[in-house]
Amino acid sequence: MKYLTLSRSQQFYTFFVVCAVIPIILGIAFLPQLYEVYLEQFARPQLEREFGFKAGRLRIPGGYDCLAIVSVSPGGIFARAGVKAGDLPVGYQHRVVTEFYSDLKAVQDGRTVELRLVAGDDYRKGLEAWRRGTN
Repeated sequence: MKYLTLSRSQQFYTFFVVCAVIPIILGIAFLPQLYEVYLEQFARPQLEREFGFKAGRLRIPGGYDCLAIVSVSPGGIFARAGVKAGDLPVGYQHRVVTEFYSDLKAVQDGRTVELRLVAGDDYRKGLEAWRRGTN
């Protein structure tokens, strides 16, 4: 049986690739998913407390299951902005949850963001039912 022997420099190179390069490549490949997990698990509870709302899933007419504002705290930022329980964040492309919470993170960072909402019952009415709000 023959064993592979590596010089010191080859051992260092192998160690470097395994401990640094591979994790960097995996991090880049899975960055959107990692950010989504971060928003869902860590940022979401704090954002909901700060803005005074609770989000969840709501089935709307037509059988769609959507991200919705399920409750709004009286006197909270969302309540003062006119957001109501049953409102749906709209205007996002494919990652509604990620993009919605990313917008709220941007507001936390001092940037101006325009949120578009529609009442769950008015969703099928289209664009004319959308309400806009900015911070």
